[in-house]
Amino acid sequence: MAQPLAASTTASSAADTSSGADSGANGAGAELQDSGATFDEVTGADASTVAILDAKIEDAADGGVSADGTVGDSSPVACPVGQICVASFPFSHSGDSATLKTSAFNSYSCKTGADESGPEQVFAVQVPSAGFLSAAVYDGAAVDVDVHILSALDASKCLDRGDNHARADVNAGLWYVVVDTFVSGGKAQSGVFKVDIGFTAPSMGPCQLQAGVMKRVNDGGKWLAMPATGPIVMEAHLVTAEEPPPYPATATDELTDHYALSQQKTGFMLYRSQVWAPLEGGSFYGAGILSPKTFPVVEEAWYVNMYWTKESRPPPGTRMILRLPDSSRAVVVSAGHETGPGNLAHIGGTAEESHFHLGTGHKSVMLLGIAVDQSLPFGPRSCQ
Repeated sequence: MAQPLAASTTASSAADTSSGADSGANGAGAELQDSGATFDEVTGADASTVAILDAKIEDAADGGVSADGTVGDSSPVACPVGQICVASFPFSHSGDSATLKTSAFNSYSCKTGADESGPEQVFAVQVPSAGFLSAAVYDGAAVDVDVHILSALDASKCLDRGDNHARADVNAGLWYVVVDTFVSGGKAQSGVFKVDIGFTAPSMGPCQLQAGVMKRVNDGGKWLAMPATGPIVMEAHLVTAEEPPPYPATATDELTDHYALSQQKTGFMLYRSQVWAPLEGGSFYGAGILSPKTFPVVEEAWYVNMYWTKESRPPPGTRMILRLPDSSRAVVVSAGHETGPGNLAHIGGTAEESHFHLGTGHKSVMLLGIAVDQSLPFGPRSCQ
């Protein structure tokens, strides 16, 4: 995860709450986006404000911004009225679109047919380097707010949008996440919402894979040549070393806490839809083949499994690489913690984090192999 430029600065109503790390159209796989605009051009900030921000951003690159968003003479980072400025990740904010006063955008180029003429909240997001920007929104019953990522404060500059989440590959600079209220039958579906914003700078370098075979359960001696290309299923979540007993008694027990822990450790944000792994003979939900006490949180977020035999199963924490065929987009994943899927037509499985970054889904075809370099960091990677 990239180190934050500065703590977030808000210009929202007192009823809203925001927190930093403690708290489509182009989508995944698109070329890096470049906003190509200065802060004043897209926000309307005056020259003195821009000068202050430019100085603070330059100092931030040198590590000169303090935890409270100040630098040098301790003057605060300016944030345009009505916007919420974000420069540290992961970031979370809770609000109520019924209390918002701004409704500048009625529709977006990502989906022109969607009526988004209800009130919106704009988040100005300062990204420190090239990487993966994502945002997820959660709303309540009878509430419908959508999330958009823009390269400028212009509805025609929409990079991605979604009912639940949006994502884009971006360069260093200023980007916008807009939570906007959907209108149905002439009525704005306003109400309480929560938005999570994350930024991840993928590691970069070689993605060499070991050649060999993988013996799988009930393969009849027909070993799988590795690396292999084939369908990768969507796997459920597993309990980790930082989640002590008593372990989950249902598919959703303690799941919200698990999501929060994973996001805090990885900085990776997406709309969560997967529950704990089913019992399948275990004594609790979310059980892998080993004790949770040996499963690091970060490795659970990026885990992979195959239906390997006990003798072929890699040691826990072995680096494997999942990669889109004919693409540099990849994820370094952790093997050895779980076994499956039982259908040998599916070569492996991985958690929703990997699928979200790769832009894939259940049973999407990917390349999977054991990494030559076993020192690679887990998570998104750009193969060079």
